[in-house]
Amino acid sequence: MSGEVLIHTETSNDVAVAARDLVKWFGRLKVLDGLSIIIPRGTTYCLLGPNGSGKTTFIRAIVGLIRLEGGEMEVLGRPVSRVREIVSRIGYMTQHKALYPDLTLQENMEFYAGLYGIKGARRRARIDELLDMVDLEDHRRRLAGDLSGGMYQRLSLACILIHDPDLLLLDEPTVGIDPRLRKTFWEYFKSLTEGGATVLITTHLMDEAEKCRIVGYMRAGRLEAEGSPEEIKRLAGLRPSLRLWVDDSRATADLLVSKGFDVIEDGDALDVFLDSFAKAGTVLDLAQPRDLKLVEPTLEEAFLRLSDDGRPR
Repeated sequence: MSGEVLIHTETSNDVAVAARDLVKWFGRLKVLDGLSIIIPRGTTYCLLGPNGSGKTTFIRAIVGLIRLEGGEMEVLGRPVSRVREIVSRIGYMTQHKALYPDLTLQENMEFYAGLYGIKGARRRARIDELLDMVDLEDHRRRLAGDLSGGMYQRLSLACILIHDPDLLLLDEPTVGIDPRLRKTFWEYFKSLTEGGATVLITTHLMDEAEKCRIVGYMRAGRLEAEGSPEEIKRLAGLRPSLRLWVDDSRATADLLVSKGFDVIEDGDALDVFLDSFAKAGTVLDLAQPRDLKLVEPTLEEAFLRLSDDGRPR
C-alpha cells in the first residue's frame, strides 16, 4: 500500500523529526528508499517493520552517524547536518553495548552525567532517581561488565536519560526486561511525553507498539503505513468481529448476509465482521445468539499481513 500514509499538519515548532525522500545505500543494497516521515513532538512513535526494513538506519541518520545519499531531514528544528548543535537534547539507546564494562554502574552514570555538565547535588539526585527507576539501586557498585543482559539494558536506559533529553531514540530498549519493569519503563516514557519530550522506539513486542500514539510501518526502506494502532489495523484490512453461537447457523447466516454483513460459518458458530462497533447492536437483534464473544484484531495480525505482501487485502 505504498503511498497510503496519514499526513500530519503540525507546524515545524510541533515536529521533532521531519524527513523527506531519504536515500541510503550500503554497497548495492538500498536501505532507505525515499523515506518520508514526520514525528510530532510530545508523542510516542513506534517504528515497526521486518528486519532489514531500515528502522535502525533511520535512527542512526537522525543523530548524524551515517551520511545520506539523498533527501532532507530536520531534527528538533535543525538541519541534520547541524545535529551536533543539539546533541545535548537527544538521548540514543542503541542495540549495541555502549557502556564501559570496567566501570561500576555508579561510575558509568557519573561519566554520562559529566558529558552533559551535570554536577554536584543535581548529579547525585538524578543518578539516585534513575537507578531506582530501573531497579538497580542495590547494584550501583557492581561492574557493568558483570551484569546480565537485562540488567545491562536497564543501566543503558538510565545512562541515556541522565540529561533529561527532549528527543529519546530507543532501538529495541526492552529486550530481556521482565514484564514488571517494562511496565515501569512505559509509565516513565508516558511521563516524558506528557512533559513535552518525544519518544521514538523500535520494537518487536506488539503490546509495546499498542501503547504508542503513532505507529509507522516500514518496509524496504519506505514508510508503507502510519497511524494510531487502530488505524494501522484498519489499513491492513482487519476488522473486529462478533463470534456468535446460535441455534440455526445456516438460517442466521443467510439473514445477516441479506442485511449486508460479512459472515463466516464455523459449525454452530458464526463470525460476523463489523465495519464499526455501532453495528453490533443490529447484529445481536437479528441473530439472537445464545452466547457471544467480541474478537478484536491485534497489531501483530496487522504486522503479519503487511509483512506478507506490503498492502492490505
